[in-house]
Amino acid sequence: MWYGKPWASLFSFCGRRCGVCLFFLLAVWCSLFMLSDSLFSFHRGGIWRAYFVATPEMWDSIHRHGQSSPGGIWKYDQAKMEANHAVRYLFRKTYSTLLDVSCNVGFTLANLLRRHPTAKHFGTDISRVMVEETRRNCPNCLAAQFDLGRLQDVESAPMLREAWPKEEVPEAFDVILVSDVLIYISWGGMPPFFLRCHCCCSLFRSWALSYQKTFLENIASLASDEVVFSQHQNNIVVTTMMRELNVHFDEERGVWRLPGKAKRNATA
Repeated sequence: MWYGKPWASLFSFCGRRCGVCLFFLLAVWCSLFMLSDSLFSFHRGGIWRAYFVATPEMWDSIHRHGQSSPGGIWKYDQAKMEANHAVRYLFRKTYSTLLDVSCNVGFTLANLLRRHPTAKHFGTDISRVMVEETRRNCPNCLAAQFDLGRLQDVESAPMLREAWPKEEVPEAFDVILVSDVLIYISWGGMPPFFLRCHCCCSLFRSWALSYQKTFLENIASLASDEVVFSQHQNNIVVTTMMRELNVHFDEERGVWRLPGKAKRNATA
């Protein structure tokens, strides 16, 4: 029958291209899923952009939108600090030197310094704007600009120590704090956007593991005691990374803990 031919042609057209159609629909669905917790971030300088390309210049642009608030774009305050498992753990821990690799406005460092006034506190951030804020909020802390993602390159650990003048930085830090930053790193050049969903991103997360393994080896080589990771909001990228690479989750304290590999009692 002639009136059936158009439908037959349509089905044939779709059949030949069903793979493309399914991929497109899946991509749209995953895009909406992954951006759902970021679509309302425009008022905070467009944090969603960091899921695609996280450059120092972009983070500077994002953080400038939070400079009117003492707590920055994430509005850090004492209540948030006291709810942070990693910070609560470090309040009670003994150390001589500590590095916060995503120091933001320096709120965490300032609180830790008040609890450990004799210890030296260091901070790094990808954003120059945040480094300047940290220096204002914690003048007795030593803050420097550094892109943490660089540590996924083999033998890149010395680059971090070079962020400060040689006479200021120790050979190793007793403790390194990694708080809520790993979800924004482009592992192996893969934008974080492609690692976030639960449905179709497992292949990308598996591919990223070799870069994450190098990162963990490098950051552990800079700590003489341990590296302490926050829960990172139980983000699937981070939880997959930690479990696959056998990082210990301390149930009692609510933090991921990685033993340091640097020699103990390193001096400045």
